[in-house]
Amino acid sequence: MQATLPSKKIRIIVDSREMFSETVAELYSLGCEIIERNISVGDYICSNRVCVERKTAEDFTASIIDGRLFMQLKNISEHYEKPVLIIEGRNFFSRNIHPNAIYGALASCIDFGVAIFHSSSPKETAKLIYFLAKREQIDEKREVAFKPKPKAKSISEMQVNIVASLPFVNVVLAKRLLKRFKTPRNIFCASERELQKIEGIGEKKARAIWKVLNKEWSEENGG
Repeated sequence: MQATLPSKKIRIIVDSREMFSETVAELYSLGCEIIERNISVGDYICSNRVCVERKTAEDFTASIIDGRLFMQLKNISEHYEKPVLIIEGRNFFSRNIHPNAIYGALASCIDFGVAIFHSSSPKETAKLIYFLAKREQIDEKREVAFKPKPKAKSISEMQVNIVASLPFVNVVLAKRLLKRFKTPRNIFCASERELQKIEGIGEKKARAIWKVLNKEWSEENGG
């Protein structure tokens, strides 16, 4: 039984790189109005608060390996109130990556407030995006916003972001450091030995963090 299409046309802003995907073709078949834009954050904008990042299972694992995933999650969560990640397919373990790294990455989405959906095909992905947009635009009567405004951050969120900018430090480790040292200033003043006492920070990471915080700045060093 097919869902009844709303009388008002659903509008979805789509990143240019997605325009020739099967997902977009399916959205057209569902009667959506597609607006092509160069989007710097996410792939599909469903409203002024919902933005979808679509990844195939293969791309999801690749983004863990090259470090893109957490930056993308951070960016989308900073710009949208309700960020969404749709993972398409099941080939999570086709690359040379430990399963625990994949499970850990999925679990860490909680730290960014990102909702995770799984789809088996582009057609299923399109239906998920369609119903997200329908709920926002028809049920909640929200507008589709192309230029997202970053959410207002609390002091705690800004402190986490500051610490997470250090080398080898993600959001989870940043929170762990703040729980131990209380303030970013205390972390920045910590010795290598003190940093090594934190779970997840060994000698190599502690030295890299300390070096970034204490080495004298110079244009010759790439500044």
